[in-house]
Amino acid sequence: MIKRIIAATAAIAIAMTSIGCEDHMAEVPMNNAVVKADLQILSQARILFAHQSVGRNIVDGVQSLAQQVGVPLRIMQISDVPPDGGPGLFHRYVGTNGEPDSKLEAFAALLSRSERPQYDVALLKFCYEDMGHDAKRADGLLDRYLARIGALRTSRPNVKIVHASIPLRADPPGWKTTVKRWFGRGTWEDADNERRNAYNQQLRTRLGDAPMFDLATIESTLPDGSRSGFATPAGTVFTLAQPYTSDGGHLTPSASQRVAAEFVHALALAIRSPAAPAN
Repeated sequence: MIKRIIAATAAIAIAMTSIGCEDHMAEVPMNNAVVKADLQILSQARILFAHQSVGRNIVDGVQSLAQQVGVPLRIMQISDVPPDGGPGLFHRYVGTNGEPDSKLEAFAALLSRSERPQYDVALLKFCYEDMGHDAKRADGLLDRYLARIGALRTSRPNVKIVHASIPLRADPPGWKTTVKRWFGRGTWEDADNERRNAYNQQLRTRLGDAPMFDLATIESTLPDGSRSGFATPAGTVFTLAQPYTSDGGHLTPSASQRVAAEFVHALALAIRSPAAPAN
């Protein structure tokens, strides 16, 4: 009898998972007028974007959007400083995944070079691996990040810093996860996503109205406005929505475009603002 109940529960879970993914994979048209206006602002600015692999997904999405709406945007990967004084989105892989302080140091070094490269906006994006599988990585990271950003804002007052939330991981795929959720059991991803959520919430609280690219919120929000996540006694823990990823962490091409639209909007808002709010 128990086996039959489990089998029936699993079958229902599979059906419900398939229906959910099918509904959420429907394309939701982006506002191309807003995207074009944002990209036009970016095309006249100098932007530093320090990242790792999910950042590459975002850069690819920006490139795709620029082609789609017909805005010529120079996108260039750099190793140290841009080659000239012209506008562009200059991006760089920084540090090592799983070692967030190495990324923070590399980002600071890019802005502190003796050449003092001109940027209108700069943004560092951590990776989901920087807050995964080792609770010690999370200890004090936000304090260290804000302290370093504060020092950079003092030394580079003309560069507007846009902050980014840490990206999330998706629930392990398959009906077993659905059944575990029904019975109040967790998955091997839960503890790491709880740490990412805690960091992100503290970041939002402490930054107030400072310019922010809230990647985690975008990743967890489905086209119908619902959020991907699971309940805990302390509240909801948000996760990367399954339809947006093929491997649990990186973004599909269509999701890259959706995220990129929010990325360019956050940057455009920061560029248009008269001054960056104090952290």
